Amino acid sequence: MLQPRFLALLLSTFLSWSSMPTATAIPQLPAGANLKEDDGQVTIHPDPTANQTAVHLPIRATIFSGVPGPIHCRGHVVLLLDLPPPSPSPDGKSLLTTAPQCYNIPSAGNPSSSSSTAGCGNFLANKSDGCEARVFAEPNCAGYLNTVVFTPEDRAVGGQWRSLEVRCGVPAPDPESLGKPPLAGIMGQASIKENKPGRRWVG
Repeated sequence: MLQPRFLALLLSTFLSWSSMPTATAIPQLPAGANLKEDDGQVTIHPDPTANQTAVHLPIRATIFSGVPGPIHCRGHVVLLLDLPPPSPSPDGKSLLTTAPQCYNIPSAGNPSSSSSTAGCGNFLANKSDGCEARVFAEPNCAGYLNTVVFTPEDRAVGGQWRSLEVRCGVPAPDPESLGKPPLAGIMGQASIKENKPGRRWVG
């Protein structure tokens, strides 16, 4: 039979264990986050570069024989251009504009011929590369039609071209130098005539 003193000691030990704080799980910080402690307060500062995924796209112009579809160009590829990126300027603050290079659209049966007409194109590049293509109605970059800007989106651009001229490193235009859109302010100037009581408008 257990002694009363031993029972009291056993009960005291059990109460001490039950009053001890239980361990809690430490919350996990986001990837790249760090803790900053100041004046007894802890603040979580996530790493600003943790979610930055810089993807460098190739500078590529893909010209098709067909017309634009709902999303992509139709037909087969008649011209594929992979261009090198422009070189940085000596001060490293901008890019050097490359010399324009003219390309004729080859025909499917005779690659040396320049009589073929393209109906759609995809112009892919990072916006920071500053690439653009001037498309022409005639071979040897004659008969200017339009200028297409390379974008990082897979976008189908339609038209009827027989040649194109590509260059990169073109600086983005200053928004202030473009001026206001042609229709800016016209809608705001439109007024609505109100009929006065007791008068009728005769059309």
